[in-house]
Amino acid sequence: MKFNTCKSFLTVWLLLLFLSVNLAQAANQKQRVKSVTLNEIQQRSQSIKDRQNLSDELKAQILTVYQESEDNLRELTNQESLADSFKRLTTHFQEESKKLVVQLQAAENNLKNRKPEALAMLSTAELEQRKIIEKTRLSDLDAEIVQNQNRINELSRSPQKIREKIAETKAKQLATQQDQENIARKNGENLHVIEAKKILLETRLRLLNGTLKALELESISSPMQLELQNDHSQLLNLQREHQVLLIAELDNYLIDKRQQEADKEHAALLQAEKEAEGKHSLIREATADNMNYSRKLQDVNKNIEQYTVKKNAVDARFKQLEKDFQSAEKKINLAGLSPALGNLLREQRRNLPQRKQYTATLDAIQNEIASVSLETFKLDEVQNQLLDPNQSVYSRLEKELPAGMSAGEVMQIRTELRILLNEQKDLVGRLSTAYSEYARVLGDVDFTLQQMLNSSDQFIDYLDQHLLWVPSAPVISHAYLSNIMQSAVWFADPSNWLKVGDSLLKGFLTYPGYFSALMLGFIALRLRYKAVIKNYLTTLLNKSTAKLYLVSFNQTLGALAILLLLSLPAPLIMASLVAVIKLTPNAEGFSRAFASGLLAAGVSLAILQFFYRLFKPDGVAELLFHWSKSSVQILYSQIKWSRFIIIPCVFIIGMANTNLFSENSITLGRTSQIILMLTMSYLLHRMSHPLTGLAKDYYLSTNGWISKLRYVWYVMAVLAPWVVIGFSVAGYYQSALELQAKLVMTLRLAFFIALIHALTLRWLNVTKRQLALQNARQKRKQAVEQANVSAGAEGNYLPEETLLDISKINQQSDKLLTTLIVLMLVVGTWMVWRDIVPAFSIFNQVQLWQYSEMQEGKEVWMPVTLINLMIGVFYAGLAFVLVSNFPTLVDLMSVGKFSLTAGSRYALIQLSRYLLVTVAFLAVANELGGSWAKVQWLVAALSVGLGFGLQEIFANMVSGVILLFERPIRVGDTVTVGDVTGRVCRIQMRATHILDWDLKELVVPNKTIITDRLVNWTLSDTVTRVVLMVGVAYGSDVDLVEKVLKDVISTEEIVLRDPEPMVSFLSFGESSLDFRVCVFVRELGDRMAITHILHKKFYKALQVHNIEIPFPQRDLHLRSVVDGVAPASV
Repeated sequence: MKFNTCKSFLTVWLLLLFLSVNLAQAANQKQRVKSVTLNEIQQRSQSIKDRQNLSDELKAQILTVYQESEDNLRELTNQESLADSFKRLTTHFQEESKKLVVQLQAAENNLKNRKPEALAMLSTAELEQRKIIEKTRLSDLDAEIVQNQNRINELSRSPQKIREKIAETKAKQLATQQDQENIARKNGENLHVIEAKKILLETRLRLLNGTLKALELESISSPMQLELQNDHSQLLNLQREHQVLLIAELDNYLIDKRQQEADKEHAALLQAEKEAEGKHSLIREATADNMNYSRKLQDVNKNIEQYTVKKNAVDARFKQLEKDFQSAEKKINLAGLSPALGNLLREQRRNLPQRKQYTATLDAIQNEIASVSLETFKLDEVQNQLLDPNQSVYSRLEKELPAGMSAGEVMQIRTELRILLNEQKDLVGRLSTAYSEYARVLGDVDFTLQQMLNSSDQFIDYLDQHLLWVPSAPVISHAYLSNIMQSAVWFADPSNWLKVGDSLLKGFLTYPGYFSALMLGFIALRLRYKAVIKNYLTTLLNKSTAKLYLVSFNQTLGALAILLLLSLPAPLIMASLVAVIKLTPNAEGFSRAFASGLLAAGVSLAILQFFYRLFKPDGVAELLFHWSKSSVQILYSQIKWSRFIIIPCVFIIGMANTNLFSENSITLGRTSQIILMLTMSYLLHRMSHPLTGLAKDYYLSTNGWISKLRYVWYVMAVLAPWVVIGFSVAGYYQSALELQAKLVMTLRLAFFIALIHALTLRWLNVTKRQLALQNARQKRKQAVEQANVSAGAEGNYLPEETLLDISKINQQSDKLLTTLIVLMLVVGTWMVWRDIVPAFSIFNQVQLWQYSEMQEGKEVWMPVTLINLMIGVFYAGLAFVLVSNFPTLVDLMSVGKFSLTAGSRYALIQLSRYLLVTVAFLAVANELGGSWAKVQWLVAALSVGLGFGLQEIFANMVSGVILLFERPIRVGDTVTVGDVTGRVCRIQMRATHILDWDLKELVVPNKTIITDRLVNWTLSDTVTRVVLMVGVAYGSDVDLVEKVLKDVISTEEIVLRDPEPMVSFLSFGESSLDFRVCVFVRELGDRMAITHILHKKFYKALQVHNIEIPFPQRDLHLRSVVDGVAPASV
């Protein structure tokens, strides 16, 4: 307080000095210039208006200048009143500050010496009313605290703003003075205009002087206001704390009161239940219902108490989290980032609540709220039934009362039942109130918990952005070697390892049976099955050597599982030791560090052993995945020696991480980290070298941008571990640990993605072979069918879609695989590095535009950032790849599992493409701020307009969708639409493509197919009837003709016997006896062939039997000429 008093006196002295200087300047200025008043300017304006010798344009120009001068003088008055308010504030600052100090001391004393209020004498209703009042006051206090904090934030930023305004005002002053000098030298301009401009410049200069004065006074008073606001904020927080304690007392008293009342009622109901034994069933049922409601009331009160305690705990945690967040921001902004502060903030980061920790709690609260709502609904029904207890009594008596009971017994039962139902009505009402209170408490807990988690997420994001650059250890210096020796002596101290042995022994003795059975079972399984699985793996590899496709994809997965099983024994032993120490009660710190290091080493050992066995020469990678021998040799040789360095380093780093504040732990951990990163740098050098590394064959075979930048990738890979070393040497040990973990995870991700790529490629090769075999069978079937058809017959056409394009499938499957691998690599890398790389947060801060969104009934403006745009482009690109390569995906997924006809395959592909495009469009629109609520009216208007202008196109598009769903025609069907007959080769959104027998591709609008008459020759059955007409001469033996025709038909194998062919005498023609021959063929391609064959055989057979086939004849009858009339030619 003494410091504040001295500061206040100094501030007042500076203010008086400033005022004296400004008054002296003002006096000198008054002596120099006579200021123009507002009345004088208005008189001049009126004079200009009354002049007749000035043009209207000139008058308007002069009046505009005078109007601006008037505005300047009015604004000057406002600035002077503002300066006066700042003066008054500085004058009364001491008085206001003393008042606040007295209020603060009183509030602190009240809080320290606070005595509980006499609330025990109040009833439950009075306590509830008081609680509502106090909560209202608390809400008002919270609103005032928020308002005061906003004012504090504004005052904290005001000094910078004031300095910027002062600089701007002084620059305007200089410009105005320069304009005054320039206007004095002007000649030739109208005198009235010059005079108006001089007055304008004078008023502007006076306004700038007044503004500068007000700003300087504000700069002096701003710290005073900030100090007062801080004191006021402290006072409000004390008052809030007092209010929170009072509300907590009220809650406790309310809970106690309700529990006491519930206990009394429960005891009374227990007594009533005992007394009801042997009484009428109506009495017993009502008593049991009351007991049930009483128990529920007790349970609800207990739950309210529990959740109230939980809410208070969460609220306290939330407030502490807010304080820690504000404190961290202030420390980082003011004090900078020191090692001690960095370690403290990292410890806070580890202890911050995570959202996933409270998922079960939040779900339980939501389920409890739903249960409470259901119980409240049931109670409402009971309350409706008990609105009139007398009516309820009579209704129950009418249903269950025996007819032969005496009037006295009925009266007694009615009386007791009425009493019980009245009690039940009261119980149900109180239980309903309790459920309402319980629901409110649950909602408060859920809201407070969400607030805490949101604040925790913000705190975590803030720390993740800043902790990377916080030093956590001293910079490595010349004394580091001596520290290493000292730490090594500490690490090798036998007493520490004896403690580890003691912890292991205690753990074994705590659970002897469990660990003994575990170890014996492990040894037995290893001895029994190790040789078996090794032999099985050897058999698979030998089979693959003989012929690649003898080993199926499932057997390949089995081989990988065997490698994993062979790699697990040592890591499982290490995990067992870790479990022993973890289960040991009161294990010593070095033992816990040993367990942590052993666990980290066990995980790394399992991964290294798996890849070591995978890359063995003539092993799985070489024989099953067909990796090049040189690549396998590089990976095998490097993993073979490096694991003996990597595992000890990981073990020591894991041990050191358990005690980050110990000098020995930091020294040992940092040394092991440097050795590990040097080893990793050498490994990356061997694996990524452009001339001798893993990708040398790829670089030689391609000339793309990846190959051209091969030395860039090499340098980046080799230098990545050195970046971690640089962080560690410079003292950023914790940041180096995080970078090391991210780098190791990235390398593991790369290896596992390479394994997934090899597995997928193996599956694709097996599947492509099955597709090739399927294609070969289909070609063989077509060749057999084609052999039965005449070479030149019309209609002899097999659609192209019935055969799979293997080369196209190869290209599209390669694209899909590349897209999948790149997507996995990008997403995996982002998941690993998203907490470290600040570029993502920078992208999220680049705002492109905004859009409005309704949230909880309020319109909120949401930003669309650069990251949203990038995600939208990613969605669009992914959809493009999937849509363009979806046919291959269908073929690969369906082969060997289920058979798809050409039409079904086409319909599935097209519908899936439409669905993918729709989903991608909605996803992109959602990222870029579009929603259905915003565009529905625009879509409706466009639909009406396009419906009139493009109705035919839309009708065809809708018809295309109907064709794909209803499937009246399919790809490969033979159809007749109007006068067009051919095979359907494509069904697109607007039109269907039909290939006729002349191999001309006809485009038929989909609407025509839907609305016009359509003949589908192959929709449900390919069997069709062929009708041939045969005419014979009059006088022929019709029975013989019928027999001849039937004999010819019976000789043809193409003609089906069922349905039976039919020959019928159809009609008497003009020159022939007409017979109709009806035969049935299995395939549509057989129609032309059988027509050709039967026509030839019919002709020959009829000739053999001397049956004449007539040709059209005409008989000419000439009339006789009348006598006396000569012919025309005469």
